[in-house]
Amino acid sequence: MRMRKLLLAVLIGLATLAFTVPPPLPSAGGARCRDTTLVGVAHQDDDLLFVNPEIAEDFDRGSCLRVVYVTAGDAHLAWAGGYAVRRERGVQQAYSALAGRPTRAGEPSPWQASPVRVHGRTVHGVRLDNGPLRPDIRLLFLRLPDGGWRDEASRRHSLLALFQSRIRSLRAVDGSARYTEAALVATLTALVERFRPHTVRTLDYANTALKSSGEEWADHNDHAVTARYLRLAALRARPEGGPPPRLTGHEGYGNAVRPPNLDAARAARKAALFGHYYVHDERRAISCPGQHCAPTRKVAAQYARWLERSYARPLPDPRPGTVVSWIGSTASGFTAPDLCLTRGGGTVRSAPCTGTVRQRWRIADGVLEAWGGRGDGGGRRCVRVGGPAVALGPCTDGAPARWVLTRRGRLRTREGCLTQDDLLRPRPALRLAACTPSDPGQRWFTRFRLR
Repeated sequence: MRMRKLLLAVLIGLATLAFTVPPPLPSAGGARCRDTTLVGVAHQDDDLLFVNPEIAEDFDRGSCLRVVYVTAGDAHLAWAGGYAVRRERGVQQAYSALAGRPTRAGEPSPWQASPVRVHGRTVHGVRLDNGPLRPDIRLLFLRLPDGGWRDEASRRHSLLALFQSRIRSLRAVDGSARYTEAALVATLTALVERFRPHTVRTLDYANTALKSSGEEWADHNDHAVTARYLRLAALRARPEGGPPPRLTGHEGYGNAVRPPNLDAARAARKAALFGHYYVHDERRAISCPGQHCAPTRKVAAQYARWLERSYARPLPDPRPGTVVSWIGSTASGFTAPDLCLTRGGGTVRSAPCTGTVRQRWRIADGVLEAWGGRGDGGGRRCVRVGGPAVALGPCTDGAPARWVLTRRGRLRTREGCLTQDDLLRPRPALRLAACTPSDPGQRWFTRFRLR
């Protein structure tokens, strides 16, 4: 019932707006860029469906926008067929409407070619110059192949295959470049450093249930991997003259299982912007051959679910005494996404957080000790290391590992840092590895006092 009422409110709002988009607010203090938001998504429309209305609201506050599309969104159609090109036109029309400079039929496009040369590659881009006192917008297209979401599609050359090391590199569908995983992350990192964003917005980097699983909360494999690469880029970037960016992930297809959370005005604006894009998104017939067409008044019914919702991926919120990894999983839905450090016998592993005593820890004099964790002989149990292995053993048996919990959330010993592999990687494990500030698997949240 609640969903029906909100959908009715959205439709009324759309009728009132007549598919026009409210003009943006003046930028603060007349400055061209109050700051910059960089958005990194997989396909043309992911930003409009899953990250908006936050993008529009950043722009309203005076933020310049830099939007990076990692795949071509080609749906395995030939590049020469034009589908991916039309999708690029669609996002240009949508962002023109957002900026209050709508494209018009028969008039020259307000967008100018603006390629970016980074890490030895030229990334195709366009720029909307919004005047000397207004924030500008740049859209960048890496044009890597769309991975699809069916089993047979996900086995092709795709971001998922690259992430899981099943292929060594990916070639852009327009032939413009080839990327290994290292080169792709380096290119995204260079873009973050070039644009020095205050905020990086991307998709859900915790979802490990992909669409081929058939689960309601599952996400597109391109969404999941793109978000992980953007997360790595945001962590690795060292913008000159500025602090590291704030990173926010946004839930994708899976947010449809959550309640609608946008009020009528925000949902209507989001739908209106999407309508400007959607008129270009046709696979079988070129219904919009030019740079601009009248925005779609009615999109396919399934899109209403995402136009009514926008959910940021929450960071772990540990209970006192627990140690929670930034690496999580939504493989069991949205009820238990976090992984907690967990003891069992002589082992230490990551497991879904349940609040049991097996997930309670304390650090005393540099020793990571299981809280209430006494063995058969009644002795205390501490986390020990041997090479990359992490285990649980008697605290009094030799010299236990000495741990330091840093302000960046790393659990560090002299031998390395506690590391949780991403669950989309082949054979993920909890292990000790060389410390690096850019590895998300080395970030842990606790209620311990930090040093």
